[in-house]
Amino acid sequence: MKLTENFTFDELTSTSHNELLEANRESAKAFMKQLKYVAGTLEEIRAVLGVPLRVTSGFRNNALNKAVGGSATSGHTKGLCADIIPVGLNVSDAFKSIIESKAQCPSLKKCIIEKVRGSEWLHIETKTEANQPQQFFITTNGKTYSEVKA
Repeated sequence: MKLTENFTFDELTSTSHNELLEANRESAKAFMKQLKYVAGTLEEIRAVLGVPLRVTSGFRNNALNKAVGGSATSGHTKGLCADIIPVGLNVSDAFKSIIESKAQCPSLKKCIIEKVRGSEWLHIETKTEANQPQQFFITTNGKTYSEVKA
């Protein structure tokens, strides 16, 4: 099922933990409104970057979140976050472009460049209220975050 022009329910609920996939998707149905918000935020980012985005992690129910080592307070469990890799674009360059074009991403609440265990990706969190400020962070261990002033 399409949530937006370029993002689907399956894409935002997928996992490599095949044994948890069906239960994760069933749990995600209660978060459709939030998943549509996240998909909308990803559309804004895709437009800014001009490249497709590969979603590596979207909604995670508690069992999946635990299996991947996610934080107990993760926004992924509320349907508010997605981890992405821009296709054909360096993650660091994408992060800089998003900061420079933040006004074109009005539903973006938080963008974190995560450089952990030899991998890097962007963690995206959508706003739940229009007046929430945008924030940008970097982490190299997934536990401590340094704010990047935009």
